[in-house]
Amino acid sequence: MSVTLAAFLAAAAASLMVSLAACITVLREPGLRFKFVWAPFCFVGMGGGALVLAVPDQIYWFFGIALPTASFSTVDGSLRPELVRFLFPAGAFLAGARVYRHRAVKARDAADARASS
Repeated sequence: MSVTLAAFLAAAAASLMVSLAACITVLREPGLRFKFVWAPFCFVGMGGGALVLAVPDQIYWFFGIALPTASFSTVDGSLRPELVRFLFPAGAFLAGARVYRHRAVKARDAADARASS
């Protein structure tokens, strides 16, 4: 296995793990509105790379939007991947920013409630 292939597969796994962690964070956040809209949005990726396994030292960079953030395609009638791609997990970062904002508003409201009592 070449270094390029290993690094590409690690980037694809990291992209998918970030999306999964963001989805779990969104689903576990109490009081977050529209969490079932934000949860699938965590898996939306934008821009990334593709690697054809027949030529593992060539990475093809592209710009696009897709769901999920890491995927592969196979040859007909086989389970062996032919093409592996990953995208930057933009949806996960936006969902994380939404959770951060939700927590900041909750903390501010709690501080206001303590100050007024």
